[in-house]
Amino acid sequence: MLKWLLAYEKQFMLMVIFGAGASFDSSPTYPIGMAPPGSGDMGVHNDYYRPPLAKDLFANRPMFIDAVESFPQCKTIVPRLRDPSVRSGQVSIETRLQEIEKEAATYVRGKIELAAVRCYLQRAISECDRLWKGATKGITNYLSLLREIDRLRKNNEPVCLVTFNYDTLIEDALELLGHKINHMEDYTDRGAIFQLFKLHGSINWAHVVENGVPANVNATNGHSVLQFLIEHASDIRFSNRTILCSPVSMGAVSGNLTFPAIAIPVEQKSLFQCPGTMIDELKRILPQVTKILVIGWRAAETHFLDLLKHHLRLGTYVSIVVGGQAEATDVRVKIHTALLNNPPESREETTGFTEFIRSGRAVEFLAA
Repeated sequence: MLKWLLAYEKQFMLMVIFGAGASFDSSPTYPIGMAPPGSGDMGVHNDYYRPPLAKDLFANRPMFIDAVESFPQCKTIVPRLRDPSVRSGQVSIETRLQEIEKEAATYVRGKIELAAVRCYLQRAISECDRLWKGATKGITNYLSLLREIDRLRKNNEPVCLVTFNYDTLIEDALELLGHKINHMEDYTDRGAIFQLFKLHGSINWAHVVENGVPANVNATNGHSVLQFLIEHASDIRFSNRTILCSPVSMGAVSGNLTFPAIAIPVEQKSLFQCPGTMIDELKRILPQVTKILVIGWRAAETHFLDLLKHHLRLGTYVSIVVGGQAEATDVRVKIHTALLNNPPESREETTGFTEFIRSGRAVEFLAA
């Protein structure tokens, strides 16, 4: 065992970083702009159940409207998050939520609004995740990419996957390749081919809450628990436990009171929304990374860029896969600016995730 661990420490590593654009463009069967059969007129409004880009997290889709209705405490700020300047990308949703977070420092109601936003995000993305999987039947670009990585990796080298998405599309792809995640520890199992780091949390992750609820709140009804915790957001005490759960059970899981382990997307995050052991493991393996593939990530997470700055080795190669040249240039500039002490060699693919797989350029990158 010791010999195996020493060999593991010496191996080089591929790291793949996924952002919202990866899930948005995750279906080769229904690429961007194509609706699954049966979507009909509703397709215009539900965007074919496609996982949203950040700017569309509060879009006026029927399933998102239902999630707002479930957590009405966030209705006060939804207009600011649906503003045309946000939907057009002129102002990032991270900037807008950062403003609201700053207001909450002196406005008590603001903490309630933000707690409701976390519950909204968990509910909205869970429903989107369920419907998109129903449409794609698990046939995704994630699965194709991970299969090629597994096939082409050299010397049994492990692979590091980093995602800022809340959905579980990657977990589904990993399961089809024989790596099922049953426990939190499975995400970063050193004996597995793939280690998955979900730095902003997940729709099926729950913080265990130490608070109790009064007798008039049904502690076995998840929604009732969440409503109580939202209204008492300033007083929530989280334990250091994060557990896996069914998304529909959020609030009351196996006798525990729980709250969504999901990060609100703001510009200047200081904390990751994942177990500390996951960050410790990421710091440990970052110096081994020799090649990075970025897919659909806008490089807006300054706290993660700071991790790269302090832990990446010199000479790391970066390939950027996004949906347009302007976005590719923006991502490259952000990465190079953050890594001034270690500017990487990089290349750009500007036709998106589906075309990256379909064209064979993914295989060319992995085989190089």
